[in-house]
Amino acid sequence: MHRIVQKHLRAIATTIVGGALAAVLAAPAFAAPLTQTRLNNADNEPHNWLMNFQNYGSQRFSRLAQINSSNVQNLKVAYTMPMVQSLIGRTSLDNQASGLVEDGFMYIDAGGGFTYKFDLRSGTKATYVWEANTALPTDQSARTRGHAMMGESIYMTLRDARVVSINRNTGEIQWDQQIGKVAHPKAQTEVGTPYENFNAAAIAAEGKLIVGNAGGDSGGRGWLAAVNAADGKEVWRFYTIPGPGEQGFETWKDTNQAWKTGGGGMWTTGSYDVGARATIWGVGQPMPMHDPEFRPGDNLFSNAVIALDIDTGKLKWFFQYTPNESWDYDEQGVHMLYDLPNAAGAARQVVGHYSRSGFYYQVDRSNGAFLSATQFVDVVNWTKGIDPKTGKPMEYNPAVGVQPYVPETRRLRGQVGNTFEPTCPHRLGGIRWQPQAYNPNKRIAYAAGMDGCVQFDVVPVLLEANGGGISRQSPSRSAIGNQVHHGVRGIISAVDVVTGKQIAKISQPYENRAGVLATAGNLVFSGTLDGAVTAHDDQTLAELWRFETGTSIKAAPIAFSVNGKQFIAVIAAGGAPGGGMWPELGLMKNGGALYVFSL
Repeated sequence: MHRIVQKHLRAIATTIVGGALAAVLAAPAFAAPLTQTRLNNADNEPHNWLMNFQNYGSQRFSRLAQINSSNVQNLKVAYTMPMVQSLIGRTSLDNQASGLVEDGFMYIDAGGGFTYKFDLRSGTKATYVWEANTALPTDQSARTRGHAMMGESIYMTLRDARVVSINRNTGEIQWDQQIGKVAHPKAQTEVGTPYENFNAAAIAAEGKLIVGNAGGDSGGRGWLAAVNAADGKEVWRFYTIPGPGEQGFETWKDTNQAWKTGGGGMWTTGSYDVGARATIWGVGQPMPMHDPEFRPGDNLFSNAVIALDIDTGKLKWFFQYTPNESWDYDEQGVHMLYDLPNAAGAARQVVGHYSRSGFYYQVDRSNGAFLSATQFVDVVNWTKGIDPKTGKPMEYNPAVGVQPYVPETRRLRGQVGNTFEPTCPHRLGGIRWQPQAYNPNKRIAYAAGMDGCVQFDVVPVLLEANGGGISRQSPSRSAIGNQVHHGVRGIISAVDVVTGKQIAKISQPYENRAGVLATAGNLVFSGTLDGAVTAHDDQTLAELWRFETGTSIKAAPIAFSVNGKQFIAVIAAGGAPGGGMWPELGLMKNGGALYVFSL
């Protein structure tokens, strides 16, 4: 099943040029191994940024406070570093990664299969150390969402479904394994295998890398897998769209065998509950995306949060947000882990999640039991509300195959969109993949995304002649027609997780695709599609500082410190956002650079 792809086993060797020589010679010969203990206690190293979402709980909270709400207006560019090599052979970048920092060295997934290591210890410039090229074919998307790091290695998940291990000291590729796009004994069908790919950064924990197949929208059944960090060999795999004989298969009540191409993509990195030894991930929508009549039933485990045993891959618990969903309100986004006091004063372990459907959910981390849901978008009309006991939409009926929800906003075959009410939130709205943040001191959850509404018609998909699910000859596997946007704009939201109330929300001209960083300096940082890095008060979300990069930003900022001095870093390499809903953004050009700010 697994094979090392020899043709990809090449890396650009460690290169020292010009004035970088002295800096590299002064560097320690080897970085200290990043142990499991250090990863478990990443919060104790606020000067570093050791994993994609800062800690295993995906909190993206920096405990550094040197840059704060009283002095952030003095923030200025400390240095920049261009990163455009990924554009060679491609027309655009789509960098949604934040970078990792350990003891003054930064590792950046630059897109297109390139990884850079920079020495930041001078505090005044980024010095090139090495570059690793995984030889990602140029016909593959340059989209990237970051690395994982453990031991003496850094790990990449690639769009062609490979996982690669790189030595952090030398930049040499240690192993390269093709995990997806190959036959698998648990697949039960290979109809979707060619469409598998990786999009989310891996989780590195307990000697394993947890990776998710993001090919659900393309026709590959979603799955989560663990591979051995030492050699890349697969340890276990869990399919988020179950096959015959597997738990949840009975919730696919169609006769079209939709499960074979059923979606459930894993687009966004999950979390890891160290105490429970459970990895917790959100799961994408079922397929076909907008045609629920093709696939009656609850369609497990789509639109759910799942907790898997990290040692065995067995399902520990799940909570499904929206059964038989059809607006593209998938819930593969970030699921944050934190503790809250319960009525008895003891700590209650919680999963918090800003959804695409317009609600901030909280569920019990030990069993997935529903706790609360808070509306954070202006208008929700696809449902009349969330049942406070079950957490399901008020209209949900387990005896019904195709859920009606609110008929005026539920799009079905043959209905003309402009004769119905606009559906709110927008099908691209709420919070998608954008990194969220949680301030454990103030118990506030933050997120950035999009608000607004949409109208559209459903274009029915076709059945594969041989019973293989959705036909590849369909007009589109998720087709819609006559789409009309209403009041679309960007948002940043703040929810008090104790009271369950939204305490602040601001609008922005364009969808926010960068996400957020919260800090102990009473700040929330973000980026914009039209190229600005921004800082906000963490109580009111009022904008306190802005810097224009001129390049679209889809990566969330991070914080680190070197020799006691704090820095804020962001990668501006989101690619030209194109016209779409905001034609003026079509004038923006591609670019790619690291920006580092300090007082």
